[in-house]
Amino acid sequence: MNYTSKLLNREVIAEGTMVFCFEKPEGFEFQPGQFCFIVLPDIGFKDERGLRRHLSIASSPLEKELMFATKISDSAFKKTLKEIPIGIDVTIETPLGSFTLMEDTAIPVVFLAAGIGITPFRSMVRYIAGVPAKQSITLFYSNRTPEEAAFIEELRSIAEMHENVALVATMTRISETSKTSGWLTGRISPSMIIDGCREWRDAVYYIAGPPGMVDGMREMLEGMNIMSGRIKTEKFTGY
Repeated sequence: MNYTSKLLNREVIAEGTMVFCFEKPEGFEFQPGQFCFIVLPDIGFKDERGLRRHLSIASSPLEKELMFATKISDSAFKKTLKEIPIGIDVTIETPLGSFTLMEDTAIPVVFLAAGIGITPFRSMVRYIAGVPAKQSITLFYSNRTPEEAAFIEELRSIAEMHENVALVATMTRISETSKTSGWLTGRISPSMIIDGCREWRDAVYYIAGPPGMVDGMREMLEGMNIMSGRIKTEKFTGY
């Protein structure tokens, strides 16, 4: 099913990343972690991939608007998304995907995110923080620098206000920024997970980020004797 929605706002949320807010169409329902295809109007930018692209929903189902965040590139889709007028209609298709929360909220979850892979986790964290169930969440979030870390301050604030949500942020190129305090450094590692999550042995793991990161994190978890059935993945190509 296709829905018509209006672009309400857009802004730079981090270095190289923009967030886009749309009206939530009547009857549009989704689960935290899902994605949907967006079809943009033709305003002149063209390439072989066209103006239809899938993006993870960054907003929670409890929020009034639909939010998407994406790395900006020179693709026709993303140039159009940057340039279409506020208030213009776009087409949003039915939500898809099984990268979603479990029904059993007694099982702890660990999120491993890199870069723009944070978008489905922003949806999940905002949702869990807003419902009565107090599922245990530990979010490990890796970026090159704090300036590139989308939603980092919002996520930090949620973790401070909700005892069941923990944020472990790490930067891989901390020497390239002046914001050096308050972060771990280096890539997500077994020792970082063990130190940052007491329930790491019993958790279900969600991994989202560039393909190489996702494959590397899965291999790392398997080396920690995490069974493959307790690992869910979502790869972000960034095109």
